[in-house]
Amino acid sequence: MKRKKMKRSRAKIKIKIFLGIVVLSLLLAQPSWHLLRIRSAQDRFDVSQMESEMTWVKQKDPWLATIPLVRDSALWLSLNQGQNLTDQELLADDDDKYRFWLFQLKLQKAQLTEASQILSTITSSSTQILGQGLIDMAQGKYDTASQKINSISERNLSKEEVVLKRLTLSRCLLGQGDETEAEKEWEKAKNVAPAHPLVVEEEFDLALVKADWKKAESLLPQIEKWRGSDSNLDFQAKKALLYLTLGQTAQWEQVLATLSQSSEGKSYQTYLLGVQKYQEGEWQTAQTMLKESLSGQLSSALRRDANQALKQVNERLGAETALQKF
Repeated sequence: MKRKKMKRSRAKIKIKIFLGIVVLSLLLAQPSWHLLRIRSAQDRFDVSQMESEMTWVKQKDPWLATIPLVRDSALWLSLNQGQNLTDQELLADDDDKYRFWLFQLKLQKAQLTEASQILSTITSSSTQILGQGLIDMAQGKYDTASQKINSISERNLSKEEVVLKRLTLSRCLLGQGDETEAEKEWEKAKNVAPAHPLVVEEEFDLALVKADWKKAESLLPQIEKWRGSDSNLDFQAKKALLYLTLGQTAQWEQVLATLSQSSEGKSYQTYLLGVQKYQEGEWQTAQTMLKESLSGQLSSALRRDANQALKQVNERLGAETALQKF
C-alpha cells in the first residue's frame, strides 16, 4: 500500500511540474515573441516597428524594460525621435556605442564643444574620425569632413556607423553642390539600412534639392510620425519651404509660429520670410530679412542657403539700379 501511495504521490508531483512548465511556457511565449520582434527592428533600424514594440512593453510587460536589448532599443528610439535624453542615461554603461549616441545628441543641439569633449573619450579611433567628420560637416567644412571620413575603413565601423559615414558624405556633397554624387552616396547608405530614419530624411533632402515636390511631400508624413514633437530647427525650416512651394498657407504659418517661440527659431523664421519675399519679387524686403537672419543663429547648411539667396537678391537689386540709370 505504501508503495502505491508513493507512486501516486510521485505521479502527482510530475503532473504538477509538467503543468507548471506548460504555464510558464505560455506566460513567456508572448514576451519572447516580442523580444524577437524588437531584435528584428533593431537590426533593420525600423523606427515604426520599434515604437510599436516599446509601446507594447510599456503597456503589457514593463519588466522587460530591464533587459539590455529592450533598454538599448528604447534609448536608440528616443535618440532618433528627438526626445529628451540625459547624459546620465547614455553614460550609465561604459560603452563606446552609448558615448557616440551622446555625442550625436550634443551635435543635434549644436553643442559642438561638449560633443568634442565626449568624442575624445571614445576608444575606437575609427569612430573618433567619423565623429570629427560630423563636426566638420556641421561647421560647413565639407572638404575636410569628406577627406577624414573617406579615410575610414568600413571594416572598423558598426553597421549604423557605416550608414552615418555614407550619409555624411552625401550631405557634404550636397553642400558642395554635387547632387549626382550625393545621391550615389545616399544609395550606398540605403543599401545598408533602407529603413533607417536618417536614410529616409536624406531622401527627403535630396527631393527638396531636386525640386521633386511630390516625392518630398510623400516622405514628410513618415518623417513627422517618427519625429513626433521634435523641434529640430533645420527640419522645421525644410518643412516650411515645402509648404511655401506647395502653397499650403496654414501649414506654413503653423511652422513660423512654432519657430517664433525660441530665440534661435526667430532667426530661422526671419530667413524663411526672406525667402518668401524673394519668391514674391520684393527684393529690398528680402535683402533686409536675409541679412538679419544671417546675424542670428542659423546652422551651417541654412547659413549657406541664406547667403546664396542674399547673393541672388543683391544681383537683382544691382540689375534694377543699373537699369534705372538708362
